[in-house]
Amino acid sequence: MNSRFIIRIIFIHLFFVQIAVAQDTMNSVSLDSLLQTINDPKKKVDAIIAYLEEPENRYLENVADYANRAFIISQQNNYMKGNIQAMIKLGNYYFRSSDYKKAMEFAQKAKVMSEDLNLKIELANSLNLIGTIYSELDDYDHSSQYLFMSLKLFEKLKDKKGISSLLGKIGIDFYSQQDYNKALEYYNNSLKLAKEINSLSSIKTAYNNIAVVYQYQKKYDTAIIALREALAINIKLGDRLSQGINIMNIGYDQMNNGKLDDALQSFQQSLDLFTGLNNRIHMAECYLNFGYCYQAMNQIDKSIDYFKKALYEGQNKGYYRIISPSAKSLTQIYTEKRDTVSAFKYVVLEKLAGDSLFASKQQKLLSKFELQYLYEKKEFERHQAQQVKNIIMWIIILSLVAVLIIFGLVISRYRLKSKFVILEKEKIELEKENIELEKEKLQSELDIKDRELTVHLISLIKKNEMLADFSDKLALFEQNVKSNETKVVLTQIGQELRKNIDDKMLEDFSLRFQEVHAGFYEKLLKDYPDLTQNELKLSAFLRLNMTTKEISELTGQRFATIDQSRHRLRIKLGISNSETNLVVFLANIKCN
Repeated sequence: MNSRFIIRIIFIHLFFVQIAVAQDTMNSVSLDSLLQTINDPKKKVDAIIAYLEEPENRYLENVADYANRAFIISQQNNYMKGNIQAMIKLGNYYFRSSDYKKAMEFAQKAKVMSEDLNLKIELANSLNLIGTIYSELDDYDHSSQYLFMSLKLFEKLKDKKGISSLLGKIGIDFYSQQDYNKALEYYNNSLKLAKEINSLSSIKTAYNNIAVVYQYQKKYDTAIIALREALAINIKLGDRLSQGINIMNIGYDQMNNGKLDDALQSFQQSLDLFTGLNNRIHMAECYLNFGYCYQAMNQIDKSIDYFKKALYEGQNKGYYRIISPSAKSLTQIYTEKRDTVSAFKYVVLEKLAGDSLFASKQQKLLSKFELQYLYEKKEFERHQAQQVKNIIMWIIILSLVAVLIIFGLVISRYRLKSKFVILEKEKIELEKENIELEKEKLQSELDIKDRELTVHLISLIKKNEMLADFSDKLALFEQNVKSNETKVVLTQIGQELRKNIDDKMLEDFSLRFQEVHAGFYEKLLKDYPDLTQNELKLSAFLRLNMTTKEISELTGQRFATIDQSRHRLRIKLGISNSETNLVVFLANIKCN
């Protein structure tokens, strides 16, 4: 693995690590003074939570003390909402302290209580924390599950700040799984929302995340643009630590673009900021960067000095991520110088640091499995407890229902008299007779209408025959006429006559048929949606038990054409390969 790849991994990690920053002690003093003036315990808890919500106060060293104070006060005064909020703050604190087990315990308790009390915003925040913990432990299946659940809640609440934060965290999951296009999509959506609400802390986080993706894709100029946007915000906020990190990463991109002099200037600016803050780990990062830069400039002696400075800081503070690349670079340089004694010395240091990093990764993996086991165990216990609770509740409900039923039956036994029973039976019989009479009346009306339809149909057939005969005579007369104008007039009359025969008559028939057999067409189309209008009309004729001859006389179609239409209709009705009678099949179709 080359040195530039190692430094890339180091910087990527730094983007996702929450950094604790020193704050002016006046903040805590003013909070303590404020709390002394508040008598209501609930308002006291709210004041502490509001204080810890401020971006500049989230990483104070005494966060745990204040959060624990809010937790105790809320518990003592049965203030459940404040208790949940305090647990979320404690969970976030332990997460930043890498105590994932305690962080998860508080997050899970907050989740369960939020669900029980139907507190949406607290539930969204607890789900967010659980997802973040799983993400840090590289358990992306569980992480995405909880982060999307939290995102859904924030969307329902229309909380743009929460949505922006969740989009960024989901983007980190995609980035960690090397889906960089998807990561950029979520980062840009997060940035868009953060700009809408003018949340400077969310905007700079989005820019930093975007820069990380472009760095990995080796689009260093684009990464620098994003980093400068984040830097401008950090300057406005007065966040010197974040300014140093931005400038250092700008230098890293400049170095990878071959602009080594510009990179040295950036590293010096960031080193000055970190030195002023006495931030040893970032000072060590700068030394490491100087070493790589001078090594690329072939100024080996200077690169050795800076690698040794980085190694010294790493050894003093136990920064294995600094020790490993520093020792490896020194091993490489001394090997090229053929100084085997020095090279062997740094090989040993590199090996020890690598072993420590591996042990750290294994510990992280073990924590992941432990949390998964504890979570599944608690969920199982909770599920069992809920089942027992549900069973007891149903037993109580069923018992009450049974008692009520028995009580009702006992009362009814004394109230019901034989006369009432006889009257009830007579009433039922009378209702049955009325129903039968109503059925007979309806059937009688239907038979009358059916007969009227048949008579009308016969009338139409006769009318059709007469009109057809008249049309034939007109055609014969047309042949004997010599005048072209007369022929044209006769042709138009014949066409209008035939059109009147076909359309008017069939339209009149359809209307009368639907009055008698209401719902027949709708039922056919529902069951057989591919039927054409002509096939529907043929079905109506057959339902009336009309013969092929009668249909031919009514429609003017040839027998062969009607037989073909009947065959196609059988296919569409799914009875082509059976002995089912088509007329019987259509007659048995139930109408509405």
